This record gives sequence, C-alpha cells and structure tokens, in this order.
Amino acid sequence: MELGGLLMYTNNGDERKFLYVKKYFAGKVVDEEAGTFDTYYGFSDEYLELKQKLEESTLLELLIELVHIFKIGWPNSSRLASLFGKNYDYAQGGLIALVGLKKAHEMKEEFEKQHGKGKAGMDHGDKIIGKVEPVERQNNDIQKVEIDIDMECLKINDLYLYVNEIPNMDEMKATIEQYYDDIKITIGDRFIISDESYRVIVVKEG
Repeated sequence: MELGGLLMYTNNGDERKFLYVKKYFAGKVVDEEAGTFDTYYGFSDEYLELKQKLEESTLLELLIELVHIFKIGWPNSSRLASLFGKNYDYAQGGLIALVGLKKAHEMKEEFEKQHGKGKAGMDHGDKIIGKVEPVERQNNDIQKVEIDIDMECLKINDLYLYVNEIPNMDEMKATIEQYYDDIKITIGDRFIISDESYRVIVVKEG
C-alpha cells in the first residue's frame, strides 16, 4: 500500500505465524509453546522478507509496520527482537528467564521479607526487559531497541527505539494517523504511539 509516495509494508497474520507464536515458562523463558518448536523459522521466506523490509525502511515506515504487527496480535518478543539484530539478550529480568515465573516470584517474596516491600529489583521478578544492540538498519538510525515484557503473560508492554535523531514529529504523527485513526500519538521529548495493550516509544539516544 502506498500513501503519498510512502510504502507501507503490511504483513499477513496467516503468512507470518512465526511472529505470533506464544511464549511459555518451563524453567526458563523459551520461544515456543510445547509441541510447536520450529527452530528454522529464521530461515523462512516470510521471516527473511520481513527482516529485510524492516532493515531497509525509514523510521516512519518502520513505525507504521510495527503498529500493524501489534494490531494483528501479540508478537513473540524474542522473535520480534530478532528482526532488529542478532544480539538479543535480557537487560533485566534474567532471573525470571533462568528459573521461571513461579520460582522468581518465590525469590522476590523471600527477598522482600528480608529487605522490605518494594525493595526487590527487576531481576527479582518485577519485570523482564530484552535488548537488541547494535541494531541492523541500513541507515544506522536506531542505536538500540529495548522491549519491556509483561512477566505474567509475556506480552510486549513497551517497545523502545533509541534513535540518533527523531524526524519532524508533527509530520510523522499526521502521516501515521492517515493509516490508523484509533491509536493515540503523544509528542514531547519522546514520540509515543499507544494503543490499548502496548506502546511504541521513540527516544533520542544520549
């Protein structure tokens, strides 16, 4: 689809099921539900096509595509992250990834019994944050991607894009709203797209 010369990369949920495979806990955070393990999704035509399009897109095109991805369903956080680069890791919440949700809850409760309510850091069960750095982009405009993951259901709450420069926010807002009239866009020191269950946040790095 094109709008004023802008190319929108719309994805089809049926063709890109790899992106919506749910996570589950089994002692550690893994990518697939039991019985649906597909190690080779990263070699599929659908995956490679989407990865190339995201790498070659402008920031505006990327934002439009990300909104569309979230509208189809809850994308698997590590699979979405892999589209931005190979170096995906946990910036916070590694304990949850290592021992699973139930054990992390138990460890958090024990920690707070000893040190006080609210004293547990994110690695004691508050939150999972994934990070991709460096980001594979043709124009090198994004330095880092962070993904704030809900520890209860493993959906993405916030997707942060740390960029060198944020393009004209008013122009980006006006263009995105031509595609989607049911999302909220907030302009300030950050460019924030928000819907009922997620946010995409563009932040100037440094």
